[in-house]
Amino acid sequence: MKLFFSDKKRVAAYAMMIAVFIIVALFAPSEKVGYSEYQEIAETVDFDAGETMPADMIVDFGAWTLLIPVVMFVFVLLTKGFLEAFIWASFLTVFMRFRGDILVAFTEEQIGALLNYDNARMILLYFAMGSVLAAIGKGGGAKAFANWAKKKAKKGKTSLVIMWLMDAVLSVDDELSAFTTGAAMTPLADSYGIPREKSAFMIRASAVAPATLWPLGAWVVFVAVLLETSGFAASGQGVAEYMKMVPFMFFPIIILIIGLLVALGVIPDIGKMKKATERVKNGGPVAPAASGKEMGDNAEVSSGDINEGIPHRMINFFLPVIALVGGAALAGLDIMVGIIAALVVSFFLFVFQGLCTPKQFINDILLEGFKDMTMLTVLFGVSLVLVNQLDAMGFAPYIVSITEHVLSPNLLPFIVFVVFACTEFLVSFNWSLYMMALPIIIPLASATGANPYLTIAALICAGIWGSQGCLYSDGALVAAAATDTDVYESSTTSVPYMIIAAVLSAILFLVAGFIF
Repeated sequence: MKLFFSDKKRVAAYAMMIAVFIIVALFAPSEKVGYSEYQEIAETVDFDAGETMPADMIVDFGAWTLLIPVVMFVFVLLTKGFLEAFIWASFLTVFMRFRGDILVAFTEEQIGALLNYDNARMILLYFAMGSVLAAIGKGGGAKAFANWAKKKAKKGKTSLVIMWLMDAVLSVDDELSAFTTGAAMTPLADSYGIPREKSAFMIRASAVAPATLWPLGAWVVFVAVLLETSGFAASGQGVAEYMKMVPFMFFPIIILIIGLLVALGVIPDIGKMKKATERVKNGGPVAPAASGKEMGDNAEVSSGDINEGIPHRMINFFLPVIALVGGAALAGLDIMVGIIAALVVSFFLFVFQGLCTPKQFINDILLEGFKDMTMLTVLFGVSLVLVNQLDAMGFAPYIVSITEHVLSPNLLPFIVFVVFACTEFLVSFNWSLYMMALPIIIPLASATGANPYLTIAALICAGIWGSQGCLYSDGALVAAAATDTDVYESSTTSVPYMIIAAVLSAILFLVAGFIF
């Protein structure tokens, strides 16, 4: 207890959280029935067919939905504890809805979220990707690639440019791009004394953005399907309609440019990035102290070779990566298939070369890779409850209702971007935002006479900004995992550059609203 009270900021964070729970208990609305009865009624509703809960069951939580992400954001700033923040914010959303049934409701909602096919698949993807990263690192492939690239890249700037290019080229899927580029290029960046925070920023700036700008990008395909199901695009024409919005995708275009300019040194290090660079120049570790790593300039992403004295061969990098990309491409851009292919190839490649035994591969690569991704996966799993509960409470419709009062079609795209950029900074929904808001934004644009392509692009850009700017988004977690650095430190270091891109995007949406 004495240890807890010695951390004044954490004490303040928990005092705030307790106070919010009391305020919610006394004043916030709640569901009209208990959790079990609510679930029984919900099972009779076909939500996929557009049905809703009975009118007498619908509760208007309104502005109360904003309280949760705000409290969570402040908690993170005070404690730097992402997992703590997600857990308590998730409990708060369930408590607001079901009060006394909080424990039963939280348990069932967490289980339900984890049993969802897409969510379970994503969790498995994170674990398996950790094994691929371990294979590339411990098999000597990443070191061989870094040694080769160092001969080509004579300067640290060149290594960052290569990282930017590699990320963009692999951007069919942003997670594939981030993890592969991070494993390959972070050791090289380390050798030039580039702080891990900068490597994480480069990954973050160039992984998601390209995936939202070209027809085969994962984000493009996802939104294209939503455009078809919402009736905005005819069947099979979702991608074609999406591509009409690309000229208005201001945020990903700007952040890509900023990333390249930072790599080239045209845009200087600012804020925490400048401090991180000075730390390394003064003999400090490439990873921030909060990462708990004691590394010098030659730090590696992995924990070391699987066995001492193994040869560092380029084939141990390229074959798993080729299997990863090729397997995903042959399976219709299914990254999970690519990951499994990469692990199978790595297994036979390493065993046949005598780098390890089959048992060592299972224990030291497969399972160790799982362990390395535990925090990322747990954060993702807990966040599912928070996102699902805010969705059920009508978070997105309430935010959209704020923009409904804007009658000017010229201002609507600007307002949509700014409003949702603010909420996404507090808690990033990413693709879930599009599922919740697109069915409302599309008719709203039509009703006000706003340019629909520009308005939808504004919403999409807000979601991309959420992935890039939110301190605890999946984009932040992936970039930190890919470069093996602290999530909080890497996120807060990247924020100034992301804000610059967001402000410029907002200005362009404002101007474009009066031109198009």
